Amino acid sequence: MQKLLCCLFLLILSHHVFSQQNYPVPSEQKNLLFFIQHNQGKNTFVYSLNYDKQKGVNQQEPIKITRQLFDKGAEIRPLTSIQKKFAYGLTSDKILNQQIKFEIVSLPKQKFTLDLQDPDRPRVITTVNGKQLELHRIFLMLKEGTSGLNTKVDYILFYGTVNKKFTVQKLVP
Repeated sequence: MQKLLCCLFLLILSHHVFSQQNYPVPSEQKNLLFFIQHNQGKNTFVYSLNYDKQKGVNQQEPIKITRQLFDKGAEIRPLTSIQKKFAYGLTSDKILNQQIKFEIVSLPKQKFTLDLQDPDRPRVITTVNGKQLELHRIFLMLKEGTSGLNTKVDYILFYGTVNKKFTVQKLVP
Protein backbone atom coordinates (compact mmCIF):
# COMPACT_ATOMS: atom_id res chain seq x y z
CA MET A 1 0.00 0.00 0.00
CA GLN A 2 2.87 2.35 0.84
CA LYS A 3 4.44 1.74 -2.58
CA LEU A 4 1.14 2.52 -4.28
CA LEU A 5 0.73 5.78 -2.36
CA CYS A 6 4.33 6.73 -3.10
CA CYS A 7 3.86 6.05 -6.83
CA LEU A 8 0.61 8.03 -6.86
CA PHE A 9 2.31 10.96 -5.09
CA LEU A 10 5.21 10.93 -7.58
CA LEU A 11 2.79 10.80 -10.51
CA ILE A 12 0.82 13.80 -9.21
CA LEU A 13 4.02 15.70 -8.42
CA SER A 14 5.56 15.01 -11.84
CA HIS A 15 2.39 16.18 -13.61
CA HIS A 16 2.45 19.41 -11.58
CA VAL A 17 6.15 19.99 -12.30
CA PHE A 18 5.65 19.42 -16.04
CA SER A 19 2.46 21.45 -16.42
CA GLN A 20 2.44 25.03 -17.61
CA GLN A 21 0.17 27.25 -15.62
CA ASN A 22 -1.91 30.00 -17.19
CA TYR A 23 -0.98 29.21 -20.79
CA PRO A 24 -3.75 30.04 -23.25
CA VAL A 25 -5.36 27.49 -25.55
CA PRO A 26 -5.52 28.27 -29.29
CA SER A 27 -8.85 29.60 -30.50
CA GLU A 28 -8.70 27.34 -33.62
CA GLN A 29 -10.31 24.15 -32.33
CA LYS A 30 -12.32 22.76 -35.23
CA ASN A 31 -9.41 21.47 -37.33
CA LEU A 32 -6.74 21.57 -34.61
CA LEU A 33 -4.25 18.70 -34.70
CA PHE A 34 -1.77 19.91 -32.06
CA PHE A 35 0.04 23.04 -30.93
CA ILE A 36 3.46 24.08 -29.65
CA GLN A 37 4.24 26.48 -26.82
CA HIS A 38 7.45 27.41 -25.03
CA ASN A 39 8.61 29.03 -21.81
CA GLN A 40 9.73 32.34 -23.37
CA GLY A 41 6.26 33.71 -24.08
CA LYS A 42 2.71 32.54 -24.51
CA ASN A 43 2.49 32.86 -28.27
CA THR A 44 1.43 29.53 -29.73
CA PHE A 45 2.20 27.67 -32.96
CA VAL A 46 -0.95 25.96 -34.19
CA TYR A 47 -1.00 22.93 -36.54
CA SER A 48 -4.41 22.38 -38.16
CA LEU A 49 -5.78 20.13 -40.85
CA ASN A 50 -5.87 22.11 -44.10
CA TYR A 51 -8.87 21.49 -46.35
CA ASP A 52 -9.14 22.46 -50.01
CA LYS A 53 -12.17 24.05 -51.70
CA GLN A 54 -13.76 20.63 -52.29
CA LYS A 55 -13.66 19.90 -48.52
CA GLY A 56 -10.92 17.29 -48.96
CA VAL A 57 -7.47 17.42 -47.38
CA ASN A 58 -5.21 19.76 -49.33
CA GLN A 59 -2.75 17.46 -51.09
CA GLN A 60 -0.02 20.12 -51.43
CA GLU A 61 -0.22 21.41 -47.85
CA PRO A 62 -2.20 19.01 -45.63
CA ILE A 63 -1.21 20.77 -42.41
CA LYS A 64 -1.67 24.52 -42.03
CA ILE A 65 0.60 26.21 -39.50
CA THR A 66 -0.24 29.54 -37.93
CA ARG A 67 0.89 31.38 -34.85
CA GLN A 68 -1.51 32.87 -32.39
CA LEU A 69 0.03 35.96 -30.82
CA PHE A 70 -1.43 35.99 -27.32
CA ASP A 71 1.00 38.79 -26.48
CA LYS A 72 -0.81 40.90 -29.12
CA GLY A 73 -4.50 40.33 -28.46
CA ALA A 74 -4.58 36.70 -29.70
CA GLU A 75 -4.06 37.80 -33.30
CA ILE A 76 -3.56 34.90 -35.75
CA ARG A 77 -0.77 35.21 -38.30
CA PRO A 78 1.17 32.95 -40.68
CA LEU A 79 4.67 31.83 -39.77
CA THR A 80 7.51 34.10 -40.79
CA SER A 81 9.84 32.65 -43.42
CA ILE A 82 12.55 32.20 -40.77
CA GLN A 83 10.13 30.36 -38.43
CA LYS A 84 9.03 28.16 -41.32
CA LYS A 85 12.55 27.34 -42.50
CA PHE A 86 14.40 26.92 -39.20
CA ALA A 87 11.94 26.19 -36.39
CA TYR A 88 8.25 25.34 -36.79
CA GLY A 89 7.85 24.46 -40.47
CA LEU A 90 7.28 20.93 -41.74
CA THR A 91 8.78 18.55 -44.22
CA SER A 92 6.34 15.87 -45.29
CA ASP A 93 5.67 13.01 -47.67
CA LYS A 94 2.62 12.73 -49.89
CA ILE A 95 -0.53 11.08 -48.60
CA LEU A 96 -0.18 7.31 -48.78
CA ASN A 97 -2.90 5.01 -47.43
CA GLN A 98 -4.53 7.96 -45.65
CA GLN A 99 -1.33 8.73 -43.74
CA ILE A 100 1.24 11.50 -44.05
CA LYS A 101 4.68 11.16 -42.51
CA PHE A 102 6.27 14.46 -41.47
CA GLU A 103 8.91 16.12 -39.32
CA ILE A 104 9.11 19.53 -37.71
CA VAL A 105 12.22 21.16 -39.23
CA SER A 106 13.82 21.86 -35.85
CA LEU A 107 13.13 18.25 -34.67
CA PRO A 108 14.20 16.18 -37.70
CA LYS A 109 14.77 12.98 -35.68
CA GLN A 110 11.26 13.04 -34.20
CA LYS A 111 8.90 11.38 -36.71
CA PHE A 112 5.19 12.17 -36.84
CA THR A 113 2.29 10.58 -38.73
CA LEU A 114 -0.94 12.36 -39.62
CA ASP A 115 -3.52 9.56 -39.67
CA LEU A 116 -6.57 10.35 -41.80
CA GLN A 117 -8.13 6.88 -41.81
CA ASP A 118 -11.08 8.08 -39.73
CA PRO A 119 -12.24 11.26 -41.52
CA ASP A 120 -14.16 12.39 -38.43
CA ARG A 121 -11.11 12.05 -36.20
CA PRO A 122 -7.79 12.92 -37.82
CA ARG A 123 -4.90 12.50 -35.42
CA VAL A 124 -1.15 12.92 -35.15
CA ILE A 125 0.87 9.99 -33.85
CA THR A 126 4.49 10.04 -32.62
CA THR A 127 6.71 7.83 -30.51
CA VAL A 128 8.51 9.22 -27.46
CA ASN A 129 10.56 7.09 -25.06
CA GLY A 130 9.31 3.97 -26.80
CA LYS A 131 5.65 4.92 -26.29
CA GLN A 132 3.42 5.64 -29.27
CA LEU A 133 1.05 8.47 -28.40
CA GLU A 134 -1.67 10.52 -30.00
CA LEU A 135 -0.22 14.02 -29.80
CA HIS A 136 -2.20 16.97 -28.40
CA ARG A 137 0.52 19.52 -27.71
CA ILE A 138 4.24 20.09 -27.31
CA PHE A 139 5.97 22.31 -24.77
CA LEU A 140 9.56 23.44 -25.31
CA MET A 141 11.69 24.37 -22.30
CA LEU A 142 14.19 26.71 -23.94
CA LYS A 143 17.62 27.26 -22.40
CA GLU A 144 17.99 30.48 -20.48
CA GLY A 145 20.02 33.08 -22.39
CA THR A 146 19.50 31.59 -25.85
CA SER A 147 17.31 33.16 -28.53
CA GLY A 148 16.82 33.61 -32.25
CA LEU A 149 18.65 31.17 -34.53
CA ASN A 150 20.87 30.13 -31.59
CA THR A 151 17.99 28.98 -29.38
CA LYS A 152 18.74 25.75 -27.50
CA VAL A 153 16.27 23.41 -25.82
CA ASP A 154 16.66 21.94 -22.32
CA TYR A 155 13.84 19.45 -22.83
CA ILE A 156 10.60 18.84 -24.74
CA LEU A 157 7.30 17.71 -23.24
CA PHE A 158 4.89 15.76 -25.43
CA TYR A 159 1.29 15.79 -24.15
CA GLY A 160 -1.11 13.23 -25.54
CA THR A 161 -2.90 9.97 -24.97
CA VAL A 162 -1.82 6.35 -24.97
CA ASN A 163 -4.75 3.92 -25.10
CA LYS A 164 -7.09 6.83 -24.29
CA LYS A 165 -5.14 7.68 -21.11
CA PHE A 166 -3.46 11.06 -20.71
CA THR A 167 0.34 11.03 -20.67
CA VAL A 168 3.27 13.44 -20.65
CA GLN A 169 6.53 12.23 -22.11
CA LYS A 170 9.74 14.16 -21.54
CA LEU A 171 12.46 14.12 -24.19
CA VAL A 172 15.92 15.54 -23.52
CA PRO A 173 17.62 16.22 -26.86
